Amino acid sequence: MKKYLDKIIKPSIYLIKNVIPGRRSIGEWLGTVSDCILPWREIYPDIVMVMTTRCSLKCKNCNNLMPHYVNPYNIDLDVLKKDIDRLSDRLDRVVKFSLIGGEPFVYPHFKEILKYALTKKNFMYISITTNATIIPDEEMIKIIKNPRVFVEISDYGVKTQKVDQLIELCKRENIKYIPDKVNSWVSPGGTEYRGKNVDQLRREYNRCYSSRYCKAILNGKIFLCARGAHLYDLGYMKSEHDCFDTRANLDRKDFRNKFRNFMLSDYADACNYCDHALGIKVTPGEQL
Repeated sequence: MKKYLDKIIKPSIYLIKNVIPGRRSIGEWLGTVSDCILPWREIYPDIVMVMTTRCSLKCKNCNNLMPHYVNPYNIDLDVLKKDIDRLSDRLDRVVKFSLIGGEPFVYPHFKEILKYALTKKNFMYISITTNATIIPDEEMIKIIKNPRVFVEISDYGVKTQKVDQLIELCKRENIKYIPDKVNSWVSPGGTEYRGKNVDQLRREYNRCYSSRYCKAILNGKIFLCARGAHLYDLGYMKSEHDCFDTRANLDRKDFRNKFRNFMLSDYADACNYCDHALGIKVTPGEQL
C-alpha cells in the first residue's frame, strides 16, 4: 500500500494541485480522488509517449540521448494511435499524458496525434514539452487552445530558442503554459554499465523523479524512465525488467494487474547507466 501511495496517489494529486495550470472543477477533484482510493480503479499520474527521435537541438548532455541517434526516426501515426487505444481502453485515468520527442513540433503528424489523444476522455490533461525552437502554426494553435492541453516550455538559454516569442503567443491566445527556465542540468553521464547492485539501484531509483513520473512509451513498450527507453532503443541496455509490452496478448484484467505491478517497480536497471544520483551540475543545452 505504501508503494501505491508514494508512486500513484501522491504524485497524481500533486500534479493536479501544483503543476497543471488552470483551475480544477469539483468533478475533476472528486473523480481523481475516487480513482486513487478505489482499489479496482487504475489511475496513473504521468505517462509520456515518444513520437519521434528527431530533435531541433543537439544537446551534449541530453538525458534522453537524442544525439546518439545516427538515423533518427518518426513513429508511424497509426502505430501511435493503436498504442494510445490500448492504454485508454485498459486504464481508468491518466492525469497527465505527455507527447514528446525529440522535439514534438518536428513530428510531421503532430496535429493528428494531438487531436486523437484529446478524444480519450480518461486522459485528463495533454502536455507538450518543447524546446521552443519552433513556433506552432495557426492550425496547431487552434488545437492547443483546448483547455485540456498545456505547453511546457524548456528554456536552456540557447540562441536558436524562441522562448519569449512562444510565451507571448501563449499569453495572446490564452494557451496554458509552464515556463521552465533551466539554470543547470544534472549530468546523466555516459551510457556505459556502472555495476551497481540491486540495493543501490533501489535507493537511487526511489529518490529519482522517474520513480513517480515520466513513464515513457516507445514503440509499444512502456519504460520505468525516459532515459531507459532510449538506452533500450539504442541497444545500450537489454533489460526486460525495465519495460512492459503494452502490445502483449493479454486480456484486460491481466493487463491491468501486470501493468500495475510494473509501474510499482522499486528499482530500475537504467540506473546502472546513469549518474543522476551523483548530482554533478552541467550547463543546460550545451550544443555539440
